[in-house]
Amino acid sequence: MDAVIRPLLASDRPAAGRLLDDAVGAGFWGFREGPGDLSFVAVMQVDVAGVVLALLAPADEPDAQTVLGPLAMRLAAAGDPVLHVHELAVAHAARRGGLASRMLARAEAEALALGARAAFAFGWLPAGRPEPDAVPFYGAAGYTAGPDIADFYTEGSIASGAHCPYCGDPPCRCSVRPFVKALQPGAG
Repeated sequence: MDAVIRPLLASDRPAAGRLLDDAVGAGFWGFREGPGDLSFVAVMQVDVAGVVLALLAPADEPDAQTVLGPLAMRLAAAGDPVLHVHELAVAHAARRGGLASRMLARAEAEALALGARAAFAFGWLPAGRPEPDAVPFYGAAGYTAGPDIADFYTEGSIASGAHCPYCGDPPCRCSVRPFVKALQPGAG
């Protein structure tokens, strides 16, 4: 049976939270609500098989500027909406079936319909470990990689006490690779 991609509901949160905890560790993600929330789940039969946490953010917010940098003026003016893909996770049993691509495409299409002309994400680079599947995934989805940012989660992990699945107790020493994509009508 094929998965249904639909907006994340409050009743999906426990199952989606388990997927996210498994993928990135407790404390390194959070549900967001309100204007601009573009979070979706992939449901197979009755089980949440995937989740993408995304939202519209202004192009001049700090995370967007970190990624967009010199591309900002070409992709989005200050204050224009951009899609920030915060987290994307798929259950082990449902991987390699295109769910991540479908959820990402849904978030991108919704963002484009709401005026976003760019999307960005941070690919987690676990300290001392091989590149995870997310790094080549974003490239295959049409995102362009920027230079790696070392120790990206250090301050946040100390402030929140988040336990990194790779580094253990704070501080987290993982890096990120920023990715950006121009969103265009009819593309996808």
